[in-house]
Amino acid sequence: MASGKLYTTTVLVLGLVAFIESLAFSLPLSFFPQYALSLGASVASIGLFTSSFMAASALLSPRLGTLCDRIGRKRVMLGGLIGDVIFGVLTGLAPSWEWLLLIRTLNGAVTAAATLPAEALLIDHVSPLKRGEAVGFVLSCGMIGRNLGPIFGGSVQFSAYTSGLSSLNDSYRMPYFVDSALAVLAIVVVAWKLKEKSSEARFDEEKAAECTSAANEEHDSKVKLSRSFKIMLVCTFFNGIALGFILPVAALFFEDKFGAEPLIIGTILSSAGFVGVLASWAAGRFSDRVGRKPLIGVGGISARICGLALPFTSSVSEATFVFVFRSLGFNMFMPALQGLRADLVPAEQRGRLFGLYNMFFNAGDIAGPLLSGYLYDLYRTETFYIGSIAVPGLGMPFYVNSVIGIITTAVLLLFVEENRKRKT
Repeated sequence: MASGKLYTTTVLVLGLVAFIESLAFSLPLSFFPQYALSLGASVASIGLFTSSFMAASALLSPRLGTLCDRIGRKRVMLGGLIGDVIFGVLTGLAPSWEWLLLIRTLNGAVTAAATLPAEALLIDHVSPLKRGEAVGFVLSCGMIGRNLGPIFGGSVQFSAYTSGLSSLNDSYRMPYFVDSALAVLAIVVVAWKLKEKSSEARFDEEKAAECTSAANEEHDSKVKLSRSFKIMLVCTFFNGIALGFILPVAALFFEDKFGAEPLIIGTILSSAGFVGVLASWAAGRFSDRVGRKPLIGVGGISARICGLALPFTSSVSEATFVFVFRSLGFNMFMPALQGLRADLVPAEQRGRLFGLYNMFFNAGDIAGPLLSGYLYDLYRTETFYIGSIAVPGLGMPFYVNSVIGIITTAVLLLFVEENRKRKT
């Protein structure tokens, strides 16, 4: 049976892995373009590095999920973490932008191997009645890492350069070596402390949970599961778009509309991120008590309304409030959605189905930045009028993202069946 205690060693270790992997992902955001340019890349090719990383992760997720179910979650995770160490070092040693692109692509694949098993392991070890809180905790750890990454990476780069340890161009390499050292720490902790259930135990646990249902109810549940999960796959593609849609253009938006300096922009983004951390943790726990759908509805709709309102703000302080509130709503939405997904997936298929789910999410996360950048560049200088109301064209990514998000949330609420019989 899944443990009744929530914050076990396994859950804490998985939180640490989420923190380190998210830190690694966001660590180069403050300096990566300069690093790639110093190796000969063009400005137009910068986005390709992120897209290739995400594409490799998306394409390999289903196969890695199946591999998890066959050979075990822990083995795949350790392989991914070892790959992170190797490719982290290679990123810091890349001799040209072509090599950097290849390394980043392969790094995306091994990062998927490190993170995907963690999700399945988490669900294996946590009572269904506490899945939402567990997911919220691990998401919060990841969000802390993602929010600290740019500051941490920039600090390492700045210290390496100003201390005379390296030249300016070589200082961009240093954070990757520090990141690799953190991945080594994760390997040691996972190998030493992480416990994994056998596939037979996972299957027996799922069968025990289903014994109280009649045969016809089980049949109906499977039919509903299949339909609901297919709908969730489509919705998670659009949620991936939502995640990658705004952040790439947020800095441009605040600069173009308010003339904000990078320090102010960074403060806004970090504030929104850390509010999201608290919201994610609390929302996951609350969804265990009141159900997933209320949080999905309130969080999803409020976040999209804030997205629609943001371009109409008249000051940095107003925009900051709306942007932070948008983050609050979105981070109420996400852990409840992931808890709903966990409730719908049988134990013996978690690795494969979580992999498929991640593939759809990552596909959206790849498409989002490309589409939002195109829309922003196309309409940033335009102004549209609806009667006497001036509609800023630079808000086009926010409008499109919000409309898509409202439709997606409505589909989830109307057509995905919530499993209200989560059992210990």
